[in-house]
Amino acid sequence: MLAVIPYFALRVYRPEILGTELPLDPWAILVCIGFVVGLEVARARAIRFGLDVRDIVDGAVFTVVMGFVVAHVVTVVGYFPERMKIPECTAGDTAACWEGVMSILRVWDGFSSTGGFIGAVLGAWLFYNVIRKRPALRHADIITYGFPFGWFFGRLGCASVHDHIGRETTFPLAMDFDWGLQDFYWYNGDPAPWVSGVRHELGMYEAAYMIPVMAIFWWLGRVDRPPGFFLAWFAILYAPVRFVLDFLRNVDLDHQDARYFAFSPIPLTVIVLVASLALLFRGDQIER
Repeated sequence: MLAVIPYFALRVYRPEILGTELPLDPWAILVCIGFVVGLEVARARAIRFGLDVRDIVDGAVFTVVMGFVVAHVVTVVGYFPERMKIPECTAGDTAACWEGVMSILRVWDGFSSTGGFIGAVLGAWLFYNVIRKRPALRHADIITYGFPFGWFFGRLGCASVHDHIGRETTFPLAMDFDWGLQDFYWYNGDPAPWVSGVRHELGMYEAAYMIPVMAIFWWLGRVDRPPGFFLAWFAILYAPVRFVLDFLRNVDLDHQDARYFAFSPIPLTVIVLVASLALLFRGDQIER
């Protein structure tokens, strides 16, 4: 079978500037573009409906930082618990204990997107209820409006380096990893495990799904909406799809995710995400 999407991969470009090698990571570049685009969309909406732009920008930055931190913690605890070296630590290996702690503190080393959503909800709650008291649901909703526009580029970043290779399939929009496989490397330069056949490219699926989500948000956003409107719509549109995509993840490659009762940590984190959103709504109603 010929897949509609042939294999491709973007690599780290390392130009030398003033005698120093500067690595340009395609994943990081696309994620940064996504952050700027999402922030600008949210900022424009804040201006349009009379909110203080500083509250939106500062809150968005804090929310994103919290999202990345929690995303990393969920990655280590849920996906790669062996990094914490708990058995070695409990056996009295001090070096293993220190390495386990460092695996948590190396916040740049792996991210779980659903864990990032939980961190973002926590970050929004902390910022608008503790750090700078503002109507939390109203401000978080403005940030959420811009999120799909940024997430599109973030998931393109994942697709460009094939962070989320799925199961083998006959789906015509999958990717044919037999094309040019000998040149296949992860974005950090390490050789990838052997990958063959036509497989789901889950990062690309999510990026493609964000296109109709962006269109829906743009159409719904033509007028002002009550606080929490876009938070609710994003949960409705995204959570079920993300849950279903979990069943397309690979189970046969060297870098497959940890499994708990035949599931990856995603279903649990999706449930926690929805519960976190419910608490955010509840807290805002009590405050009012």
